[in-house]
Amino acid sequence: MTKFNVTRRTFGRGLGLGLTAGAAGLFMPGIARHAMAAGAQDGGTLTVTLFKDLRTINPMMGIFGNEWRCTVNLYNNLTRLTASGGIEGDLAESFEGSDEARTWTFTLRQGVKFHDGSELTSADVVATFEKMLDPETSAPYKRELGPVESLKALSDYVVEFKLGSSFADFPKALAGATARIVSQAGIADFDSLGTMAHGTGPFRLVEFVANERIVMERNPNYFRSGLPHLDKVVMRILPDNTAQQAALQNQEVDVIADVDATIFASVSAISGVSGVSIPGGTFQNIVLLSNQAPFDNPKVREAAKYCLERTQISAVLTENTGSPGDDHPIGASYEFHDSNIALRTPDLSEARRLMREAGYGDGVEVDLVAANNPASRARLAVLAQAMTGQIGLKFNIEQMDNARYGSTVWNKGTKCYVGNYGTRPFEDAILSKLYHSSAGIDEGRWATPETDAMLDRARASLDPAERRAIYSEFQRRSRDNGPFLISSFQNSLFGVWDYVKDFPERAINTDMRLEETFLTAEAPGR
Repeated sequence: MTKFNVTRRTFGRGLGLGLTAGAAGLFMPGIARHAMAAGAQDGGTLTVTLFKDLRTINPMMGIFGNEWRCTVNLYNNLTRLTASGGIEGDLAESFEGSDEARTWTFTLRQGVKFHDGSELTSADVVATFEKMLDPETSAPYKRELGPVESLKALSDYVVEFKLGSSFADFPKALAGATARIVSQAGIADFDSLGTMAHGTGPFRLVEFVANERIVMERNPNYFRSGLPHLDKVVMRILPDNTAQQAALQNQEVDVIADVDATIFASVSAISGVSGVSIPGGTFQNIVLLSNQAPFDNPKVREAAKYCLERTQISAVLTENTGSPGDDHPIGASYEFHDSNIALRTPDLSEARRLMREAGYGDGVEVDLVAANNPASRARLAVLAQAMTGQIGLKFNIEQMDNARYGSTVWNKGTKCYVGNYGTRPFEDAILSKLYHSSAGIDEGRWATPETDAMLDRARASLDPAERRAIYSEFQRRSRDNGPFLISSFQNSLFGVWDYVKDFPERAINTDMRLEETFLTAEAPGR
């Protein structure tokens, strides 16, 4: 058995381009030619178990992590994240920003083939993004792409994007799951993308059964020479922690892609299995809608925050594998995390005083909805119920399955519920998502022209010092007055048999690219 706790990596690093506010242009080279891993062996079938929620393989319409884990192996993006959180070319061999990062030009690799044999050109990129940006498509994560106003093909292999404002992180935004490049044929048959793949990725689709399994085979025409190593990849849904652990121990599966914290110690204890813990920024947020009573009163929100025993909650939810949170989503894995903000400690006297001043000295009852996946959502709801109940803020918990939660609760105006968010590659991707009135969903209905302007300035700034100052102030404001209770950050946890080599163990655990993964001779899948 092996248990790894990898040193915290700084995620969301800047592009390293030395940008200043007056920069006229910048350039990023594409990745170097792939260097074969020492001792890498070709062949075999890798079987990975996933927990729940694999509804679609349409990259524009996916909202769950398991859907992203699949599409990253069927498709490519213009750019991709490195293991250390940097950015490099994927389908783009180079990219260049100009006009203070309001114009971005991407030069494509030549000779890249889609799975149907057609060649990738700028027309495919334009078709993909035009479809994604079309309001009628209703792509749920398109706002994370940033302020894209238009794009056009300058030639068969050069594409230009025009942005409404400066955005130094735009290449990182294009590495997101919603920005996979689909062939023109796939865009023309868009309704089929839920069950069919029209990508360039390292694996081709063999079979997809929603919420059960996906089977992929090696793409023999993949543009990265010598990759992938595996002949086949199978991803199976096993919606039970005990079943996942048993399947891993019996070698029915080779990897648990997202180990629940409650079984991490026992998974790590299996002889021949490595339990790997990567510090990350995944969290559950208890949403307190600030436009509905009682949470329209900021004193009630603050009172709730003073009730939480954050260290205790983190220990219980993550089985001591995570870290406490402080009611904003920028944990220590992000570049611009402000470590000088002291963690709030419980103060029930102050909480009761705030409740009295808000007019709720006799208490108030609020329904709190928690989906059943991941299980830590319900555990958080129970812990919060016990802690806030001490000041008369009584949560009545309702649990439901994820499908019902997604269609009826999440961002639908429900007063109070438990959300769930994974680590993002940079600050704006999560802050604008949660707090911006137009660039995001303003989940807590808390945005104001002033907070929108702060996020806009940080996104547009090419000065790291200025961005750090803005993000620090935003962390303080959202911590003190914001609409979320965020009490814990979770590490990314993996269970991997030792015969599986170069499995992508990353803070963003949904970025599960398997092109470099291989199996040694001891693997049953060989």
